[in-house]
Amino acid sequence: MNLRALDFRTDLLPFIIATAGEFTALYFWLYYLDQGQFLLANAILWGGFAVERTAVYLWIRYSYREEEHAVDRSFFSVFGALFLITLTEVLIWILWLALADGQIVWLDVGFVENTLLAGGVLMGLMLIEHSVEMAGLRQRSPLTYLTNGNTIFVTLMEVLGAVGWLYLVRTDRPVLGTVCLLVGLSIEHELQGGELRPEEDPGAEVAPCVFRT
Repeated sequence: MNLRALDFRTDLLPFIIATAGEFTALYFWLYYLDQGQFLLANAILWGGFAVERTAVYLWIRYSYREEEHAVDRSFFSVFGALFLITLTEVLIWILWLALADGQIVWLDVGFVENTLLAGGVLMGLMLIEHSVEMAGLRQRSPLTYLTNGNTIFVTLMEVLGAVGWLYLVRTDRPVLGTVCLLVGLSIEHELQGGELRPEEDPGAEVAPCVFRT
């Protein structure tokens, strides 16, 4: 079986779902926060990212199901890992928005400055998160991915999409902002899909999350 062949159900659909999950999480999170509905906003944020992470996990499990060196993991270890990854990403986005909107008073230096500062923080934290995730899958050092051009570019696309989206929303151009976010996330997930596909080298080390049966 050629695991690198592009198949809609096994290659494209999971990343369409992942993009839709993250887009929905961020878009409606901000929308309902601006409406003062804190609990609903954060429930959507958690739910959307849970959909994204689950879609990627299921895709990895399917893609690596025939790999002899796949790591066998229990349900609880998989659930714990997904929860921890989702939690860290949710916290990163909350911090980003707080910085961008000047909610941290002692760091509030103006609209443009806040936007740039928040974008820089988002880039740094997301690069670390993406590097740790890839390192966990490939069983390599996170430092390998911190300096990897593909990981940096993928992270940059996500950050530029988010920063552009928030800036355009805050300057009363929500439609353009929505397009900016969607494009950034789409590029991110498409490139991540290529990075996460099994390597052709049968000796390559990977650690896909596969339930014990």
